[in-house]
Parts: sequence; structure tokens; C-alpha cells
Amino acid sequence: MNKDAIAKSLVADLESRLGEIEAIGALVAAAHLETAIEALCREFDIPRKASNTD
Repeated sequence: MNKDAIAKSLVADLESRLGEIEAIGALVAAAHLETAIEALCREFDIPRKASNTD
């Protein structure tokens, strides 16, 4: 698997966990995860749909 495919897979996995992290009230962790997702998307030119987070 190449780096781009790995990055896309990671973004999808991390995005799927973001709601769960917010649901348990771990908002600082959620903010850090959101930042990590954004960084991966920028670095690997991965388009991202609008976030549903506050």
C-alpha cells in the first residue's frame, strides 16, 4: 500500500472516531484529533468534506 492510500485510510478511520470522542466529552482530545486529520489532509492533498463538529 502506498503512502497516499495509507493516509486516506487513516483519515477515514480517524474521522469515524471523532464523533465517538466528542460523545464521551473528551473535547480536548477531539480538537487534537481534528488537527491531526487536517494536517494529514493538507500533507497528502486529501479533499475533506465539511466537518460536523462545533
